[in-house]
Amino acid sequence: MRPGGGGAIYDARVPLQTIDEALAALSQLTNYERTRADGPRAFDLARPRALLARLGRPDLRMGARIAQIAGTKGKGSTSRYLARTWTAAGAKTGLYASPHLERITERITIDGVEITELEFATAVERVLAAVDSETTFFEALLAVACLHFARAGTDAAVLEVGLGGRLDATTAVPTTHNVITEISRDHTEILGDTLALIAAEKAATIRNGVPVWSGVDPETEAGSVIAHVAEERGAPFCYVAFPDDVSASAAGLVWDGAHLQALGRHQAHNAALAVAASGVARAVWEPAIAATIHPGCCERRDGSPALLLDGAHTVSSIAATVACCRDHFPGQAPHLVFALARDKDLSGIVDVLAPFVSSVRCVRVDAKRGMPSAELAAAPAWQARAESVGDDDPAAWRASLAQARADAGPAGLVLVTGSLYLAGALRPLTSPTLSHRDA
Repeated sequence: MRPGGGGAIYDARVPLQTIDEALAALSQLTNYERTRADGPRAFDLARPRALLARLGRPDLRMGARIAQIAGTKGKGSTSRYLARTWTAAGAKTGLYASPHLERITERITIDGVEITELEFATAVERVLAAVDSETTFFEALLAVACLHFARAGTDAAVLEVGLGGRLDATTAVPTTHNVITEISRDHTEILGDTLALIAAEKAATIRNGVPVWSGVDPETEAGSVIAHVAEERGAPFCYVAFPDDVSASAAGLVWDGAHLQALGRHQAHNAALAVAASGVARAVWEPAIAATIHPGCCERRDGSPALLLDGAHTVSSIAATVACCRDHFPGQAPHLVFALARDKDLSGIVDVLAPFVSSVRCVRVDAKRGMPSAELAAAPAWQARAESVGDDDPAAWRASLAQARADAGPAGLVLVTGSLYLAGALRPLTSPTLSHRDA
């Protein structure tokens, strides 16, 4: 069937002509994004390297600047900031991001323009002709992105790590820039249960002699691990501290005099990391950063009531979401629509949210990985205020959002958080704010 062997994924005699056909074929590959986090997983860089080699090494034809962005949180925003900044500087820039919210084509863009459905199907067809029986969904998608960027003749590419770093498929691609954002506890069953172990997984993305920009203080446990690996590998190291010239208010976010569309003080740190790594002048990066929007990441939607859509799912990221609400919507106690995966820290997250919200509606949008809504609602810290709306029922999700809006009233605030899958499910039911339409 194909160089790697194994059973047929699709009938190569019938070209893939639609995105549905491409997705149906890809769905037969192992997809760790859609399996339980505590299930068996086998990561191996030899697989994506071999796949890229069978495809003629498109990863070596994506441009002179290749950046890999790792970290527990902030890597998606930092990736978008860096890609948009390089685009503004005149470089045709590809961005490979994950996961997507609404469409799989969101993951692969050039200068902010998504890969078309036909381009996606055509690239998938090429990749499926080269996979073997062990290739994963994420490895195949990375190969699709590399093919697309190489074919388009990009000058630069930004690759967001999917999970960890040491054995993530993106680490199979040679880089010229490495960025590590904030470190906190997530995916502990895979990456380790201490910050030092998690930082070691992220630091393994550092290449010999390749500059690295880190947002983790080298005086901390996690930061010292990153700095030590950089020193061992002869990689020039730059620590980018959390900016102290940030103001957040109902009017928005301002960093170093630059107005950002994004909400949340933590976004200024993500922007600072991207700017430092970009190497471009302020006259270039300021308008690029100001116009960047990260869907599903402290994203303001609607207007009356306001709605904050955020995929935060760790204790530290939920704390940042709460701080974002307090900064940008002062005095508001939001009405919450909430979902969470089984492997997340329910108790710790609810401890942060419970004192802050007015009402709570719990749903499950991901049958394979999501925690049942009844279990979410039963968390003691809610003090019996949480309502279990239903599991795996789009009508229930829509009803939850509608009721939260009604309870909030025109001047109130609705918060949707806990899961990127929830953000993706509800985002089509919301509208961008006027400033986002103008971006």
